Amino acid sequence: MTAHSPSSGAWWRGREVALAYAAVVVVVGVGLAFAPGAVADRVISSSSTNVLNLRQHPPFVMVVSAFVEPSPWDLWIVVPLVWALGEVQRWLGRAGVLVATVLGHVGATLFVATVLSAGLAKGRIALAEASATDVGVSYALVTVLGLLVARTDGARRRWYAAGLSLYFVGSLLIVRSFTDLGHLVAWVLGLSLAVLVSRAGRVAAVGPGGS
Repeated sequence: MTAHSPSSGAWWRGREVALAYAAVVVVVGVGLAFAPGAVADRVISSSSTNVLNLRQHPPFVMVVSAFVEPSPWDLWIVVPLVWALGEVQRWLGRAGVLVATVLGHVGATLFVATVLSAGLAKGRIALAEASATDVGVSYALVTVLGLLVARTDGARRRWYAAGLSLYFVGSLLIVRSFTDLGHLVAWVLGLSLAVLVSRAGRVAAVGPGGS
């Protein structure tokens, strides 16, 4: 009858931030899929956190780009997004998952934009890169995956951290795209948060009078 509903409901509880975020991304993605091609292209282009848009209206693109996937085929990413953000929310609460998500998206975006701006100023990067498309949830997701290293125990932590580190470094070295640079930066941000959270947990466990 309803034997599985309690466990099912328990899984969804405490993941409302992840579910709300994923729902908006899916709605936007489906809307763009059914919109005329020119309209969809214009929305994606105006939402991109490229150098040109960041110079003209930075707050707008910084927020909107986090909810736009360039293709409906990219919406598969909401599956790991719900899992990862949900795990962090149930561990650190709403504030914790929001801080990690915003830090990852904004931090990685600004780092890549700074590198691009410097390269453009020195003539080392083609001018077309200033208006390249850069949207999506991946920077936030990768940061949260890095933070979850602190949630992984024993030998699995080493394999998890080493495996994903090799993946992001390898992707950057092979593909050499600015998006891959952003992913590596987001991963480092997530690992940094994992270190901070782990240290804070050890201090709390010892207590004010501990040694």
